[in-house]
Amino acid sequence: MAYRFNPAKLEKLNDVRRLDDLRPDEMWAAFGVPDARVAVEVGAGTGIFSAEFARRMAGGGVLYAVDSEPAMLDWMAEHLPDDVRGTIAVTDADALSLPLEDGAADLVFSVNLHHELPDRAGMIAEAVRVLRAGGTLGIVDWAAAETPKGPPIEHRIPAETIAAELEAAGLADVTVHPVLPYHSVVTGRKPV
Repeated sequence: MAYRFNPAKLEKLNDVRRLDDLRPDEMWAAFGVPDARVAVEVGAGTGIFSAEFARRMAGGGVLYAVDSEPAMLDWMAEHLPDDVRGTIAVTDADALSLPLEDGAADLVFSVNLHHELPDRAGMIAEAVRVLRAGGTLGIVDWAAAETPKGPPIEHRIPAETIAAELEAAGLADVTVHPVLPYHSVVTGRKPV
């Protein structure tokens, strides 16, 4: 059974101290899409990472901050920073049914969502569908190791397992990036 974050604790999701461990610059560099014009965060929560990555995108782009939890969507819509309001589209959708056309996105990513998904293969397949040829899927999640915080270790997914899931979905250049202290960053590219 998947471990699911309690939306009643959404303030914890938006704590800027999370950026000390989940370092946006390192994640963005690992994703390897500096010129992204269309990005999708699946399971955006409060939008803290959507905002960080919207600031790093190519000018004139859009980042779809996708979540299916009403409390998260409402909070995000009310609290997005002014400097990214025109760049982020708060989007009510499920990880298995993204409201984008095939090949529309340069980057699809999730942060601390993968271990909560009941259908990880379905989420990956949907991400691959909306990625353009050469686009990147980035999965950031808790490392399968003891850490001073985070979900119970039995709910975590090893980076090697995530990498195998991306390869099974047909992604190329699958890479585990050891750039964060408590998290794995795994990327794969949709073949051209």
